[in-house]
Amino acid sequence: MDLIERYLGAIARQLSDAQKADVCAELRDVLLSQVEDEEGRLGRPQTQEELEAMLIRFGHPLTVAGRYRKTQHLIGPEVFPFWWAALKMSLAVVLGIYVVLAVLTAVGGEDTELIGDRTTPTLTATLLLTLGAVTLVFALMERFGKTTILNRWKPGQLPPASGRSVSPFEAGLEIGVGVVFILWWIGFIQFRNLLPDHALRLDMAQVWTHWFWPILIFSAYELAANLLALLRPGQARLVESLLAIRSLVAAAMLCGIYQAGHWVVVSSATLPAAELAKTQANFDRGMAIAIAGAILVYVTLAGVSLWRLRQPDRAFASSAARRA
Repeated sequence: MDLIERYLGAIARQLSDAQKADVCAELRDVLLSQVEDEEGRLGRPQTQEELEAMLIRFGHPLTVAGRYRKTQHLIGPEVFPFWWAALKMSLAVVLGIYVVLAVLTAVGGEDTELIGDRTTPTLTATLLLTLGAVTLVFALMERFGKTTILNRWKPGQLPPASGRSVSPFEAGLEIGVGVVFILWWIGFIQFRNLLPDHALRLDMAQVWTHWFWPILIFSAYELAANLLALLRPGQARLVESLLAIRSLVAAAMLCGIYQAGHWVVVSSATLPAAELAKTQANFDRGMAIAIAGAILVYVTLAGVSLWRLRQPDRAFASSAARRA
């Protein structure tokens, strides 16, 4: 019976100290009973091969030990739908960030870089890290019995029934734009020499230094509003209110920035002074048109949001669904 004892020892190594003795005693009785029944049927002692076949039918030691564990799964059926939804949203945000970085890298070429010696992790590594982090959070929630928080919801918070809802990738792309902008604004990412063929260097004018903190706070606010829209699609009125505030603040900030009249410093080591001054004037003119156009867009968006907020709940839900 040495084979049975080795089998039970393999099972015991997978159990807690409090379980080992009782579980092994129970299984030993079951196995010895099966051996006795089989030998009675055969009319002779079992061979080594027959005993091995019986243990194989009984189950792998890891499988048998698993039947006695309190936790039978990493993510259970009750938590799985929430894990899957959170994973899709998280992966969508990661993909959105990398899509934006890929587009900017394609525009900036080799001059798109991170400050210092920091390097951007590969997309595969980031996706795997995201998968592991989300899985760990939900596994710990289930392990420590904190899953009741997942069932705290209200039917009134559900998104509108009609209209097309925003896909996780669309929301993730918008959030990705916000994340990349904040990283660039604080200096974590640099985009240099976007016009190498013309021997031009573009630098931000002093006006942007004065507006550094307001723009950073505004960008964080916009990112938070986009995250709320992704995580709470049923909070249509709250999201629309935040968007209206966003548009009004953006228009006001751009009006202040417009007053500077000079937003980009153009320099070149090869262009004559007269041609460089003409190029500077063209850039200033283009920036003035772009900022004025952005002000008009934000004012229009604010008006649309305020108009939607004045609609009755049913009409507002339908309008918000169409916007999404």
